[in-house]
Amino acid sequence: MRLKVIKYLDLVVEYAIYALIFYIPISIALVSIFSYMAVILFWIKQLLSPDFSKVGSNKTFFLILFTFFLFMALSVMNSGPLMAKSLNALFMKWGRFVLILWVIVDTFRDSKRIGKASYVLFFGAALVGLSVVSQKFFGFEFLRHRPLDSVGFITGPFISRIDLASYFSCVIPFVLSFSLWKWKLLTVKVWLLLITLMLMLLSLCTYCRGGWIGLTAGMITIPFLINYNCLSKKLFWILLSAVYIFILPSIAISLFFIKDDPQRVVLYRGAWKMIVEHPFLGKGLGTFMDYCVQYTNNYWPCYAHNCFLQIWAESGIFSLLSFLALNGYVLYKAIKVILRMPVTLNFYILIGLTSGYLGFLVHCFFDTQLYSFQLSFLFWVVLGLTVALTDSEGKTCLLNS
Repeated sequence: MRLKVIKYLDLVVEYAIYALIFYIPISIALVSIFSYMAVILFWIKQLLSPDFSKVGSNKTFFLILFTFFLFMALSVMNSGPLMAKSLNALFMKWGRFVLILWVIVDTFRDSKRIGKASYVLFFGAALVGLSVVSQKFFGFEFLRHRPLDSVGFITGPFISRIDLASYFSCVIPFVLSFSLWKWKLLTVKVWLLLITLMLMLLSLCTYCRGGWIGLTAGMITIPFLINYNCLSKKLFWILLSAVYIFILPSIAISLFFIKDDPQRVVLYRGAWKMIVEHPFLGKGLGTFMDYCVQYTNNYWPCYAHNCFLQIWAESGIFSLLSFLALNGYVLYKAIKVILRMPVTLNFYILIGLTSGYLGFLVHCFFDTQLYSFQLSFLFWVVLGLTVALTDSEGKTCLLNS
């Protein structure tokens, strides 16, 4: 009986994650419900049958994740009268994402489950694309019934065009890579590529420069990884490093001096003033908007328009470095496994997840998606699936070597 209950709980957690993935662009309420359901049932299952083997097989990843959360927690000490708000941000926001990440990595041990999650992610992206087409050409967005924004830009089911562009920067590379698999029916491949093209054209219509750069970063990663065997190992890493270590950060830094976007410059400089004042533990987690007016000469309260700057300003350099280390480690491990994998559907799925995840991170240089409810869930879900599939395929590669 106990084994049946554990098996049932595991199945419900699995499908709660599928529902969470599907509803990310559609319903904040349902995303919240399914995430809490997944976490609570996961812990009930853990109490009935404790199993920390996934933590053991991903020790470095979870150690860096714990370090990141620890430094976030330490930043609360600097929040002063806003401590209650900082504690809420620590446990109800960042803590929730750490838990949902753990649930995904533990639940999706089987690559078949990740395959199902990939179909859900693809279907959700296609549905969002169709809703944007409906909004643009017929004035009716059928998922959330949102009109075009005040200036006539598309938003899809999201509140703003920036959120839509961020969603696209993550899902389009995944959809493209997913489409490149050698599907048995040519018709299927053609339809998948047409959906990819539709989403790419819609991304252009968001007129979001940060989204375009993020999407470009994700898209150019795909041919690098697929055609790795055509390049020497040395040349592969030189080219990849040239693109991501030098070119993209240079573009991000240049935004600090852009004259046609005074709002962004004011916020960047305000964030830097906070950093100079409290470089190690920040001003306090979740307090950026509260201090924004003070550090930007009475400019209206706003996010920093740069996730990395905001993490540094709120929680200090150690939080930022551990966050960068976490993402660098995941990307390195994923790429390393991709380069050793056989060319299967999972090969293309992992390339798509990694490229989309990277595209999202690049867009984080220009906006604060990690502080958006829906988009932060998208990030942590894709991160979890990337870690889970990397772990699963990495073990397979070791067994076959």
